[in-house]
Amino acid sequence: MQNRFRGLVAAPFTPFNADRSINLDVIPGYARLLKENGVGAAFVCGTTGEGLSLTLEERLAVSAKWMESTDETLPVIVHVGHTCLEDARKLAAHAAQIGAAAISALAPMFFKPRTVDELLDWCEAVASAAPNLPFYYYNIPSMTGVAFPVADFLARAADRIPSLVGVKYTHEDLPDYRACAAAAAGRYDILFGRDELLLEGWKEGARGAVGSTYNYAAPLYLRLLTALEHGDEATARRWQDTAIKMIAICNGTGVTHLAASKALMAMLGVDCGPVRLPLVQPSEMQLTTLRAKLTEIGFFEFACRPVA
Repeated sequence: MQNRFRGLVAAPFTPFNADRSINLDVIPGYARLLKENGVGAAFVCGTTGEGLSLTLEERLAVSAKWMESTDETLPVIVHVGHTCLEDARKLAAHAAQIGAAAISALAPMFFKPRTVDELLDWCEAVASAAPNLPFYYYNIPSMTGVAFPVADFLARAADRIPSLVGVKYTHEDLPDYRACAAAAAGRYDILFGRDELLLEGWKEGARGAVGSTYNYAAPLYLRLLTALEHGDEATARRWQDTAIKMIAICNGTGVTHLAASKALMAMLGVDCGPVRLPLVQPSEMQLTTLRAKLTEIGFFEFACRPVA
């Protein structure tokens, strides 16, 4: 079983109404925005999608709506990670039923696996609920606290998880990333997950990347990748530096990067609403400052173009 995602994979925000109930009506237009701005796939209900702040029923509804709203030109990876194994398995089975392109799961982050073998036990149980769907382990130790070398996980996984095709690698450990990319003679699809390090990840062998900022700045990163394809690392570096400035601006609003980023989607015509507690919504003053600082770095010249 092989699956390879190339280029940019956006991790969409989950749209909410003002009362923080899910707003499925936004998703069709959101999918069009991503497709028309060069995004190649969507990774739904993950960290950016506040997946672990959604109920099981909400996650089922959101993933189904994404599948209804797109086609093979924007394949959907459904994040099914959960602290409850049976709920993770239900999400995985549902993803198979609705025709998702792949599933992914992070490690449980309350009762954590203590060894690589325990992590394998968990992933095997989740993946087996959808045995015909490609499975990506979602490595994000900053959120889960599970920080084993992923190369060790891959070395033991082939015989345990037949549907394992790769990793969503959201971590800064570039030597481990390099080892993962080389594992089993390049058998696995190691999707890079740190937007601010995309250039470095590409130099280490990445050919697909999952990120939150691709929701609103895909054209910037496509210019970066085009420059790399033409051997122009200096231009690629300039675009990476611009991305770092953009991310720093969102980080400096006084709320989380996720909350600031979700709010700025409305500036591009896709109003994803507020974030859910315990995350805090930016104030009007913070949003005004955010827009002004983004304008200073030319954000609206390289941001995703709104769609009709």
